[in-house]
Amino acid sequence: MIRIKKIGIPRALLYYYYYPLWYEFFTRLGCQVVLSPETNKAILDQGIKDTLSEVCLPVKVYFGHAAYLASRVDYLFVPRITRVEAKEYICPKFMGIPDMLRARIKGLPHLIDTTVDAGKKGNSDQCWVDCLREAGNRLAADRQLIEDALDAALEAQRFFWKRLHSGMMLTDAIK
Repeated sequence: MIRIKKIGIPRALLYYYYYPLWYEFFTRLGCQVVLSPETNKAILDQGIKDTLSEVCLPVKVYFGHAAYLASRVDYLFVPRITRVEAKEYICPKFMGIPDMLRARIKGLPHLIDTTVDAGKKGNSDQCWVDCLREAGNRLAADRQLIEDALDAALEAQRFFWKRLHSGMMLTDAIK
């Protein structure tokens, strides 16, 4: 019997902007997407416990979400995001989250920490294609399945942006 791979996605940082892309991609690969709950006191307390005091609140929250998922999934999707637009860098602490998680949380599942860098090709869609294609290669051997999943994921993300630009609330647009 084939066991379905469970991919954990922390409900923090850029989750609210890229979840449709990620969800569509991983489900099209045949994986089960598992989300952490909405941020709450327990998530925050866990993140504070697992991080150094010098890191900012968004990173602490992310740690809490990752810790919540750690024992519930086979893989944790933690992309190393450097730029999502050509000339705009993300906070360096966000870039280092995969390494910080490995250093601070025991018993992590496999991290899918592919890099997202829109500056390399100057195109935000292409940076996600590269990131997700690499992630797909870790999860599936069928190249056509990966390409079909990428096409569907990009279409889901375009539909999401269209809903946002039409005035829909962010949290409603990702449903």
